[in-house]
Amino acid sequence: MPTLDSAPGGGDSCPIFAKEGRRAVVLCDGPPPPERLLEYWLTGADLFVCTDAAGHPYDQLPCLPDVVIGDFDSLTGRLLSGRDGPRFLLVDDQHTTDSEKALLYIIEDGVTEAILLGATGWRLDHTLFNCFLMERYADRLRICVSGYQCDTVRVDATRTVSWKLEVGTGFSLLPLGVGATGVTTDGAQYPLLNADISPGGPAYVSNRILESPLLISLKAGSLLVTVDRGGWPRYEVGEA
Repeated sequence: MPTLDSAPGGGDSCPIFAKEGRRAVVLCDGPPPPERLLEYWLTGADLFVCTDAAGHPYDQLPCLPDVVIGDFDSLTGRLLSGRDGPRFLLVDDQHTTDSEKALLYIIEDGVTEAILLGATGWRLDHTLFNCFLMERYADRLRICVSGYQCDTVRVDATRTVSWKLEVGTGFSLLPLGVGATGVTTDGAQYPLLNADISPGGPAYVSNRILESPLLISLKAGSLLVTVDRGGWPRYEVGEA
């Protein structure tokens, strides 16, 4: 598998989530990502935010976060007074998760796109909620949820995506909300033409790219598009 050293660029030039505006990397308090993956997304980022205990101790991260935000229930008794490090921002709101608190903070800071790492894995409820944040904040933020084996973005009817990905790369289409209508894909092993994708409909998972670029368009609604890692961001996901 190609390595990080052979990458033409970092996360700011990612083929499915190239940087278009002010960008934040948000490290959530789930399973920590491999160091190389975090370094990849930090390339070109304008802001680095951790939620609660994510990444603690912070001096072992590739760089110190600009802000650590949350209700700090996971960090009770572990904050050191006077220690050099990131800025801690307490938001005592039990109606939002720490991930959502981070998104609200970066929106206020003028960020228009975010990478969520450590947002999947430990708990299914938190994983699903973090994925739903892509729909909830779609009018204010472009969001990519980056996991261990794949990365997920939201696609809607406002644009046709064209991604230059290696032939054989796996991808899946998953409905958000009420789903999507008029879905067309070109370049896939199993292409679609004006199809409808709904929560109760047939599965569109584990497809593969037959010809690059992969084109995806839809007439209404929204989708989560999950792309397997290995063929595109050129890094390994094993231990650094």
